[in-house]
Amino acid sequence: MAYRVPRHPRVEHHTRRQNRLAGLTALVLLWLLVLLMALVAERGIGGQHLPWKPLSIVDPVGMATRIKAARAGQDPATCRAILRKAGLSYEEVPEKNDGGFCIVRDALKIDGGMAGLSPTDAPMVCKEALALSIWERQVVQPAAYEVLGQGVVSLEHYGTYSCRRQYGKTAGPVSEHASADAIDLAGFKLADGQTIYVARDWNDPGPKGQFLRRVRDGACRVFITTLSPDYNAAHHDHFHLDMQGWNKCA
Repeated sequence: MAYRVPRHPRVEHHTRRQNRLAGLTALVLLWLLVLLMALVAERGIGGQHLPWKPLSIVDPVGMATRIKAARAGQDPATCRAILRKAGLSYEEVPEKNDGGFCIVRDALKIDGGMAGLSPTDAPMVCKEALALSIWERQVVQPAAYEVLGQGVVSLEHYGTYSCRRQYGKTAGPVSEHASADAIDLAGFKLADGQTIYVARDWNDPGPKGQFLRRVRDGACRVFITTLSPDYNAAHHDHFHLDMQGWNKCA
């Protein structure tokens, strides 16, 4: 006859009770630790690093900037309020539908409060405008003053909205430009009239090349996708910057 371990109901009840208390104690301690860490973060870490803090264009770029910009851009009212609070002005762009995959909603054109866009006809969805304004203020201008000794007065680009597929192919993935969620940045005009172009100056060993690489690296911390001449030959003359898809920096 098989041996059976004797049961002790009182001992088993006591053990179950101890296990429940241990689990409850661990849960309480975990939440206390979380609250303590949140309190320390609130007091000792800049808002640009904390995802739950409101996004501000005047804050330096931090670990949470890209996440907060993408999230704020999902709400048209919140996105526009952030732009206005930072002193940017814009013109609303009517909804556009040019075909089966070319639909633009929640778009605007920035017309003041940052370096001008050239050409000025640059409609973009609000989250793209938000990321662009952060990058211009917190990356481009500081880099220009530190590396070149002067500010940038104009961002020269190849376009924002374009009803097409990627690389202009007749089939394949749709370009982010088809929804005005991207900009192809070609160059920068400085306060003294000089221009810096990606096509011409990317491999420059001096200040111009240093500036371009610095603003490219900074764009990777703001935009979801940043593509430069290091990515492929199709981007030899511009930076592609957009706020859609998966994080990519090249």
